Amino acid sequence: MLKVLVSLSLLSITLLMSENLNITLTQRGGEHNALFVNPASLANKDSDNGIKTNLINSSFILDNQSFQFLKELNGVDNNQEISKLLKKNIGEILSFSANNFSSIYQNQDNMAWSLGIVNSFDGYFITHSGFGSKRALESFIEKNRALVGTAVLKKENISYGLNLKFIEKSQTIYNYAINEIANRSISDYFDNEHTQKENSFDLDMGIIYNLPQNSLNTKLSLAVIDIGNQSETNIGFSIEPNNTFIKVDYLHNNLRADISKQFFNKSLKLHSGVIYNALSYGVNYHLSLFNIGFHSYKVKERYNQEKKRKYELSVGILW
Repeated sequence: MLKVLVSLSLLSITLLMSENLNITLTQRGGEHNALFVNPASLANKDSDNGIKTNLINSSFILDNQSFQFLKELNGVDNNQEISKLLKKNIGEILSFSANNFSSIYQNQDNMAWSLGIVNSFDGYFITHSGFGSKRALESFIEKNRALVGTAVLKKENISYGLNLKFIEKSQTIYNYAINEIANRSISDYFDNEHTQKENSFDLDMGIIYNLPQNSLNTKLSLAVIDIGNQSETNIGFSIEPNNTFIKVDYLHNNLRADISKQFFNKSLKLHSGVIYNALSYGVNYHLSLFNIGFHSYKVKERYNQEKKRKYELSVGILW
C-alpha cells in the first residue's frame, strides 16, 4: 500500500479518476452489467417478449481497511479523535465506491431495447500529519448520474448494439484541515462548496456473432466504448459446455476470464475467474424478486495503479 513518501498531485488524481462509467460498472467481470462491456449483449437476456424491470441493481465495494476508516471517520467529533484516527492511517489510500443501475428492457425476436438510470460514486481519502500543503486529509470524490438508452438489432446470427449515455458528473476535490473534519458527516464530503459539475454525451457500439450450428453456443464479441471520448476497444468470446458459462474478455488493458454455473433451478450461481492476474470469486442467490450476491476481486487503484483486493456486496429487486 502506498505510504506517505509518495507525493502525487491532485491533478494526477483527477486525470486517473475521470474514467468512464463502463469501468466502474463492470469491474467485477462476468456478465454483471454486460451491456456496458458490449451493448449487443442485451440480446443475451431472457427473450420471452415481455418487459422486464430491474428496480434495484446496486453494488457496494470496499476493502477492509477503508471500511473501518469510514466507519470511524463518520463518528469523530473533536480534534483529538481526528488526530488519532489520521495517525493510525497516515499515508494510506482509503478508497470506496458504490453504484446502482435501474432499468427496464424488452428482448424480442428481432430486436431488444433498454432504458436505465445509473448512479455511481467513487472516492479516495489519503491521510497526512496535518502539516504542509496537503493538510490533514486529501479527498477526491466523483459522482456520476446517467441516463442510458440501448438498442439492439438482431439479424440471423449477428446482434448489433448501441448505447447512448447522457452523463452528469460532479467532482469534489479538497484537502481538509483537522478543524474542518470535526462534526462532518460522510455525505458532506460528497457534495459541498468545493464541488464542480459537468455534462457529457457518450456513445458505445458493439457486435456479437453467434457461430451457427455450434454445440458450445460459441459467441464472438467486439465493441468500441466511449466513442469520441478516450474510446477503447473490447474483444471477447464465450462458450457454454455442459451448462457451464465460460467468458474471456480483453478490456481496460486487462485480460479477464470468468467461469460460472447455476444450481437449484438457477436460483444459485457460483463463479470464479481471473482479473488482473488474481483470483476472483463470487456467489449470487436469487429468490422470487430478490437477488443478493457477494464477490471479491482485484482492481487497479486509479490513484497509483496499485492492484488491491476489493469486496463487493450486491443487492437487487428484479421482475
